[in-house]
Amino acid sequence: MQITSVSGVFDGKGQFCASAEPATNDIAARRAVEAGVDSIEHGYEVKDETLALMKQKGVALVPTDIDDLSLKRYVERQRRPGPTPSLSGFLDASRDRLRRALAAGVTIVAGSDNYINMGWPQGEAARRVLFAYREAGMQPVQILQAATINAARLIGDQRIGVLKAGSFADIVAIDGDPVQDFNTIEKVKFVMKNGKVYVDVH
Repeated sequence: MQITSVSGVFDGKGQFCASAEPATNDIAARRAVEAGVDSIEHGYEVKDETLALMKQKGVALVPTDIDDLSLKRYVERQRRPGPTPSLSGFLDASRDRLRRALAAGVTIVAGSDNYINMGWPQGEAARRVLFAYREAGMQPVQILQAATINAARLIGDQRIGVLKAGSFADIVAIDGDPVQDFNTIEKVKFVMKNGKVYVDVH
């Protein structure tokens, strides 16, 4: 088996600035890391040895996980009495993988791959993945970094993920302190995108 194609991002000047490999099993993930990718998406079955290699080479992990609420919603839409043992096992394994990645010092970048019709707006999955990280034991500050500065660094764009001169004026204000209560990230009161205000709740 050999890698024949890799997904990537261009910086607008024709330069290839980030490469990503969607890998679920450990063999695929390790070979992608050895080939020089910048990130591994999913990585559900990644082993500790591969995580150590990712840390060594500066390869990020993008865990496309689901939270309890999303799982409950999925089960209800399937008209099942509850999660099957395989679903519960998958959830436990995903959380264990994330905890091991954190312990290994691997950079975590937030990302969702929930293409299942849950009866929600598709963007809901991008938000629920943050709660999946929290349920796995990731600290709120780490989660916020995964969704902002870590993601910006992965795609090589210094204008996003930070608040500083020369960056895009992308700002979200919430009612509360997400470090103390992560659920407050749902209490959005103010949204500015590239300097334009879209939400302003007084």
